[in-house]
Amino acid sequence: MPLLPALKSAAVERGLIASSVALDAGAAFALVRDLPYRPASTPEPQTTIAEWGATHEGRHILLQALFAELGMPATIILAPHEFTEESAPWLPPALLDEVRRQPVADVHSFLRVQPAYEAEWTTVDATWPLASRALGLPVNEAFVAGSDMAVAVDPIEIHHVPPDADPTALMQRMIDDLTPDQQARRKAFLGGLIDWLEAAIPSANEG
Repeated sequence: MPLLPALKSAAVERGLIASSVALDAGAAFALVRDLPYRPASTPEPQTTIAEWGATHEGRHILLQALFAELGMPATIILAPHEFTEESAPWLPPALLDEVRRQPVADVHSFLRVQPAYEAEWTTVDATWPLASRALGLPVNEAFVAGSDMAVAVDPIEIHHVPPDADPTALMQRMIDDLTPDQQARRKAFLGGLIDWLEAAIPSANEG
């Protein structure tokens, strides 16, 4: 099922765009970026649209598919990283205290996109909703072909996901490589982060 019409229909139904709006790359990016930051039941693109919410994983899997429908090849990048006071000074006090005690390991995802034939591949990151800018999060305001966006984290490593590979499975493999303590701290930390964002930016999360 084509995803661009499904995304547009869902956005129009929620009053986010007018039915006359054509979904180009910029409009599609903005809608995906501003989805509520919360986990969907699966990271599949259709689920993200139907449940109108996703974390960085579901956002970029959806955006990769949308860009493909627009004739723009995109590769998912997986990036192990750590939440620290230096990399995430915008965290609320309780979570900031947590990373001060010990960094929290995680795996981030974003995209590399080729906006036109033989054009330079550029970085696209739709992680944080525009409304979270007021909280100090590093938000990317607009998609501009050929212009690299800021990545939402400070990557330790970069892994390009092959076209025939499952990014969710590869990400889970990286998470499984963490120690049990790291996995437990990651789960608790991300739960707190999602709860904080939903409470702090309700306008972005009501959709």
